[in-house]
Amino acid sequence: MLYNIHFNMRKIAKIDKPFKLHQSNVLTYVDIDPELLREKDTWYYLNGKVSFFKPRSDVRVAAECISEAYAEALGFRAAKYSVVKLDEQIGLVSENFQDIRKYRYYDFCQLHQIFSSFPRRYNCFTMKQLLQTVEYHYPNDYEELQQSIIDRYVFDWFTHQLDGNPRNTNLRQCKKTGKLEVDHVFDKEQSFGVSAGGRFDEKKLRIWLPAIPYEEIGFRENPYQIDGLDANMLSLLIDYPEMTVHALKRIFSIDYRSILDTFTSGENAFSLPTDTLSYLKGIIEMKENEKNKLLKLV
Repeated sequence: MLYNIHFNMRKIAKIDKPFKLHQSNVLTYVDIDPELLREKDTWYYLNGKVSFFKPRSDVRVAAECISEAYAEALGFRAAKYSVVKLDEQIGLVSENFQDIRKYRYYDFCQLHQIFSSFPRRYNCFTMKQLLQTVEYHYPNDYEELQQSIIDRYVFDWFTHQLDGNPRNTNLRQCKKTGKLEVDHVFDKEQSFGVSAGGRFDEKKLRIWLPAIPYEEIGFRENPYQIDGLDANMLSLLIDYPEMTVHALKRIFSIDYRSILDTFTSGENAFSLPTDTLSYLKGIIEMKENEKNKLLKLV
């Protein structure tokens, strides 16, 4: 079934003749792989801020903004998105959240720059490898970083994120202290079963298909469930029971349904029609049932 959203054009800011930044200028503000920058080159200087724009006029707008609202309610750092009309294209704009004066940034494709033993090839590692590598390289303070990584992994499971690929998750390292932290939540437009083409695909909700599998690379191609439980989440719970339970309880500590209800008002740039809202609340119910099964195993 195709679900959609309603745009309220009176609430969408219009940006005419925006100042687009040359790639070399972007690199003075943003720590980004130049190869990735060639693909994502829609950086602008807007209202005195370096900002990224991506044209979107479908349910990916809702997926991104709802994910942001969820992340902020949980206390995660999150990129802030606004719906705008830029050069006659509706889309999402977000201010650059990096502070390259204080931090170095590494997406998960660049982890070999921090951990010498880590794979260099794209998308060829598991979340279990990452957690074990963190413990090996940071024997004195690994637990806090592991918990943050697990919190974000469970967040991706809860929001049924389909594109949590290594480019979409960053670690940041303080230049002064060397401390590593998980950075902002961003680029979550393929949450809740939203496909790359901008449609809700209920078939993709049957089993969570994370871009980074937990234990086996084969989970990516042939995911499965055990007694109605996602194999990735079950394996995570077995290896890190206390941290996984902490993450699950944190995820369900806020009223997600109320957050969804805030996107039904005509006061926002977009609103959720009744059928779309019901679909999204159905996902929460599905995840709550799975969470309850997981917690009974501990």
